Order: sequence, then structure tokens, then C-alpha cells
Amino acid sequence: MIPDRNLIIVIIVAICAAIPLTVALVQVARKYRLRKPASKKVKVSQPAAPAVGKNTFPVNGRYDARLQPFKQGGMATIWIATERKTRKTYIIKTPRRGTNMDNVYLDKLMLEAGYLKRLNHPVIVKHIEDFYYNGEFHVVMDFVNGETLMSSSPRSSPGEKKVLDWACNLLDALGYIHAAGIIHRDVNPKNIMLVSDGSVKLIDFGTAKNMNETDKDKERGDPFTQIANKGFDIPELFLGGEADQRCDLCGLAQTAIYLLTLRQPNEICSGLFKSNWPRTYAEAGKVADYLISVGISKRTARCLAQAIMFAPGDRFADAGAMRSALSPENGCPVKPAEATAKK
Repeated sequence: MIPDRNLIIVIIVAICAAIPLTVALVQVARKYRLRKPASKKVKVSQPAAPAVGKNTFPVNGRYDARLQPFKQGGMATIWIATERKTRKTYIIKTPRRGTNMDNVYLDKLMLEAGYLKRLNHPVIVKHIEDFYYNGEFHVVMDFVNGETLMSSSPRSSPGEKKVLDWACNLLDALGYIHAAGIIHRDVNPKNIMLVSDGSVKLIDFGTAKNMNETDKDKERGDPFTQIANKGFDIPELFLGGEADQRCDLCGLAQTAIYLLTLRQPNEICSGLFKSNWPRTYAEAGKVADYLISVGISKRTARCLAQAIMFAPGDRFADAGAMRSALSPENGCPVKPAEATAKK
């Protein structure tokens, strides 16, 4: 039986119509398959996020230190570092390099680490660890979030009550380190940090010394027998004489005078009697009268004037005596030490 002619024509037309549709579908499929890898290529070509540690360098496998030093001190370079495990911030000190004093700076930093290891007090910067890494000595300490009293004080005086609170806590810390046989020898507004919570911390034990040192040869070899701080010079340190705990009390008193008057204590004395320090009780009285004239209480003025006298024997014997003299009758609030000095 021969198919109907009209049916054949319909079939042929349908087949012809389907051919371009099929070609179009194949082309669409090809384009879709090609787009998938193209989209992958776009993702791969996007800029990658900055690598972790790009602006840091590793220290001892535990810390990442910032490439740029935080501070270049007289004897050490200070870096800010992050501990990898805890993400806590610390400072790392390395000895200053590039001078003929390189070995001296290394020795002093090692001594500083040794002193701080023995101390555990809330008003003293905390030692974490020390080590040699890549042939260099490193000391890790707590990062103190704040600024020095020297940096903060030019804006305005914090007032007598606040200064006395700080002084009492610092005297507590000084009494603690003196009992451990250590003198700081560089107490001044540059080495006392005002922490963000309003407390204070004593830092930089780079020129500290063992009061019980009996080796005279080692003592004669100390390059820091003379320590000068313009405006805050302490007599026996400036002149290179013997020093004990009373030099730290003089430095603290000078710091308090500066915070209360915003004037350098040596400058005040020079204006009153042409000397950097009161050498007699009469001259100390002139310093006290000046302090009283600018609004400081009589008790505080007399105490501070006595503590900066030229002869150590005319000052307070120790931190406890000076704290008692500064304190009102109901006592000065002092933050106690958390532990005794380490052996």
C-alpha cells in the first residue's frame, strides 16, 4: 500500500523544520559547556587576599614581629609582636647594633632580663621569656597599652591626689625591688608608663644595678657609672658617685614635682638658688615654698623637697619612710605585690 502523498509531504516538511532546531540546540549546549570552565578561570584570576604575616617576620617559631621597629631606644630596639597561639601582643627587645657599644648594650639587656626574672609585681613590667634566635638575644615582655608620663604630662597636671596615688604605688614597687637587692637608677617620667586603665608601671631596667655587688672590678667596668637626664639629673648618678636605693626615691620625687608643676625639677632649683639640687635644708625650704605657692599641699611640698636634696643622707632612708611621709593619716592606697621576689 502506497502512503498518501499528502502525508509524505507533511513528514518531509517536519524533518526539514527539525534540522535547524536541532543545530540550534547543539550550539546552545556547546556554549553552555564552554561557559563552565570560563567561569572557573575568572575565579582563579581574581586577586588573592594578602598573605598572613606579609608585614611581619617570625621570631623563635612562636611570635610574629612587625617589620618596622616600634621604638629605637638608647640601648635597645623594641618590636611589637603577636604570639601565634594566643594572638596576645608583647614587646620584644633586642640590643642596639651598629655602634662601638654593641657588646655593652648586649650585656645590659641580658642583665635587665635577669633582674626582671626575679620580680613579679603589678607595678613593674612583666618578663615573659628570653632566648637567642638567629644569633641575637631577645627579651619578651608584656605589652603595656598606654604612654609614658613624659608623653602625657605636657597637656595638663593630673592633680595632687592622682600624683600621690601613683607615687605611693611606685614607692611600693621600689621598696619591693630594693628588698630584692636591685636599684633602678633611671626613675623619671620617661620610664613610667601611664596605662590605659589609669594605673602606672615602672619600665626599662636597662641601667639597673645589683646593690649587693661586691666585685669592684666589675663595678669599675660599668660604663653607666654616670647617668644623665637633662632636667631630671640625680646628683650621685650625674656625678658618677656611689648610689643606693635613695637615688630611686630622688628620681620619683623629681617625677612627682614635674607632674604637679609641668616644670623640670632641676630648672626649678636653678631658678631659686643657681644649683640643680637643694644642698641645704634652707634651700629645700625654698623649693617647698615654691611648690606651696603653686597650690601643692604643705605636707607634699616638704616631702618632695627633702627627697631631692643633694646629699643622699639628707633624704628619706627608704621607700617605706618616704611613703609614710607622703601619706595622709588614714594611709595612702597602695596596690600590694602579688608575690615576693623570686630567688
